[in-house]
Amino acid sequence: MWESPVGAPWLNRLVIATIFIFCFKRGVGCESLAEFFRLLGLEQQVGVSVSSLRQIRTQMETQILDYQRLQQSQLEHPQTPVEACVSVDETFFDQVVLVMLDLPSGFILVEEISQDYRYETWQHHTQQALSKLGLNIRYCVSDRAKALVKLALDELGCPSIADLFHALRELSQGMGSELSDRLFRVNRRFRALDNTTANASLKQQLQVQQSGLEKAQAQYRSILHELTTTLHPLAIRLGIPQTSNMVESACQQQATTLSTLKQTYQLSDQPGSLSKFERQRHDLAAVVDRWWEWVEQSLSVRNCDLSTCNWVKQHLLPAHYWHQQSVRTKTPTLKSAYQIAAQQAQAALMRHPITTALSGEPFTQWQAWATSMVTKFQRTSSPVEGRNGYLSQIHHNRRGLATRRLRVLTTIHNFHLQRSDGSTAAERLFGKPSPDRFEWLVQQLPDLPQARRGKAAAKARTPFLPTVPA
Repeated sequence: MWESPVGAPWLNRLVIATIFIFCFKRGVGCESLAEFFRLLGLEQQVGVSVSSLRQIRTQMETQILDYQRLQQSQLEHPQTPVEACVSVDETFFDQVVLVMLDLPSGFILVEEISQDYRYETWQHHTQQALSKLGLNIRYCVSDRAKALVKLALDELGCPSIADLFHALRELSQGMGSELSDRLFRVNRRFRALDNTTANASLKQQLQVQQSGLEKAQAQYRSILHELTTTLHPLAIRLGIPQTSNMVESACQQQATTLSTLKQTYQLSDQPGSLSKFERQRHDLAAVVDRWWEWVEQSLSVRNCDLSTCNWVKQHLLPAHYWHQQSVRTKTPTLKSAYQIAAQQAQAALMRHPITTALSGEPFTQWQAWATSMVTKFQRTSSPVEGRNGYLSQIHHNRRGLATRRLRVLTTIHNFHLQRSDGSTAAERLFGKPSPDRFEWLVQQLPDLPQARRGKAAAKARTPFLPTVPA
């Protein structure tokens, strides 16, 4: 079977796929893979010892890096500039890993192991990565680290947008955590009291505190919900476009309510999360105007008339935007709010005269454009945080992360991983298809090592002593 025209290629594919998936993408060691192949009974058909698997792994690394260089050379110096909105962050292990990726496509632009994360280090790696790709960076989303803000303003030449994820997380670690701790302690004291008359007054006081803290916690969560639903290019209740000034004003109102809550319940807010949030209001809201400028520029290239532009901005984009938000969001309360907004926007879109007049290819083209355009509104660095979590897992599994292996993982991420539509990150950013990474690897690798043919065990000999005459 294994020597047939069907069996031999299948066995070759099995070994390569196992190493590719489990060794590279999941961080499993060659020792475990050797045991796996022995349990399958393949040690007689192909070399699956630890040393043989390490040899195959090294060959695969070399081929993957060759593939990366080949694809990178084809992406360099594009005829038209590619527009992107990026996010930057650091991951801390025994060394620092600097990560920069394009948020809509997920394409990793920088992923380097470094000794530090100063601005000069970021500048060096960014210049190397972006010098030949011809990217036009619209804006950069990051936390408020000085080096990252300076990188966006000075090196990338784009606005630095504050990350909503970090802002809300700091509020949760400050005021939210303090409210939860107080409520937990009051509940614990209340449960510890018995029903004697002597404890009746104390129980009544604790009930009053419990009710007040529960009300404060509900109000705090409502404010976070409002902040999340406010920072959008469209008003969620009215469905109309809004500006950065409108968003910033709404954020200021929510911050004022949080400040009142803090004073009423005398919250210490030791990390100073509320003051940090108030300082970031402008940088958080700035993404709204940047996105609408992107929309206006894209519409100007399409040369559409005024009525069509208004239809796009007031009906087509809201329907696609809220649909995307309802699909992406996992939080039940947010998902429900986005679904209602999506239904209202879709109904308004279908009632519009331009929608009923358009049909066939023109309407399909407008839908494709709107679907692409709404992905370019990015207010958090969630994809970077997800990448950092993946690197942490790989670092833990391998008890370290080498530079060569990190570059292999970057290539797999950019040119192999696919979304539900079957597109890779490179295709989504540059619009160019690339050969299937795994199929290319199967064709390029040499034949697998042969199984070891051990020598036959020698027969044991019984000691023989010559007879001695009496």
